[in-house]
Amino acid sequence: MLAALNPFDHVLDSFEWHLFHNLHMHVHLPFGLTKYKILMLLAAGLILAIFIPLARRASSGEPPSGVFWNAFEGILSFIRDKVAKPYIGHDADRYVPFLWTLFLFILFCNLLGMIPFMGSPTASISVTGALALIAFFAIHGSAVAEMGPAHYLKSYVPHIDVPFGMGYILIPMIVVIEVIGNFIKAFVLAVRLFANMFAGHTVLAVILLFIVMVKDQSWFLFWPITVASVVGVTALSLLELFVAFLQAFIFAFLTALFLGSALHPQH
Repeated sequence: MLAALNPFDHVLDSFEWHLFHNLHMHVHLPFGLTKYKILMLLAAGLILAIFIPLARRASSGEPPSGVFWNAFEGILSFIRDKVAKPYIGHDADRYVPFLWTLFLFILFCNLLGMIPFMGSPTASISVTGALALIAFFAIHGSAVAEMGPAHYLKSYVPHIDVPFGMGYILIPMIVVIEVIGNFIKAFVLAVRLFANMFAGHTVLAVILLFIVMVKDQSWFLFWPITVASVVGVTALSLLELFVAFLQAFIFAFLTALFLGSALHPQH
């Protein structure tokens, strides 16, 4: 990690790619590319480079061999068997590729933030908001395609038996709450991922900033703070590595959960 003078350099998107204090790389490229856009393209490219050969092996009937291939196959099998099938149901296989893509893209974006001079695109609310929007349309678009528009809208109307015509008051209230709840779920997807990645990388940058703050101080102040900062950042980086996997899993898990409830509404 870099001991940047600005602790937010690592978590904010920009047209300038900082490498060192007095050396930085400009990315004034066509089509409005920024650092995070390049990193997202890099994440997508890495996914393609890994999983296209893996898919070709699987389609040919050749079993994966070696730790590398088995590790990635194990990750995909876990998302299919422990996330998609339990929470979507019998038709889960239709939606597994979407969940795989979502999980892997978020994971690779998270992991890029662990590499010096890089950054985590998922520390931007714009990126996580776009991912949540994609999940939102996938969830409700799939439900509309599965049930039809009329049946889908009808699924929001609960079947309740209340006296004195109270259903005319309660049912519209419940429908409004259900609709608002769908937008809240998408908002939660975006904010949860953004907040965890933004906070984690900011904390790491702030701890390293302590070294910069004492670099001109006496040795008995500089060395204890430097050693403590490096040890602290190392420990927190291991935690951030776990969080990178955890947040990708939670996003995919909640998407599968919301998708299953939309496809199979219970009233």
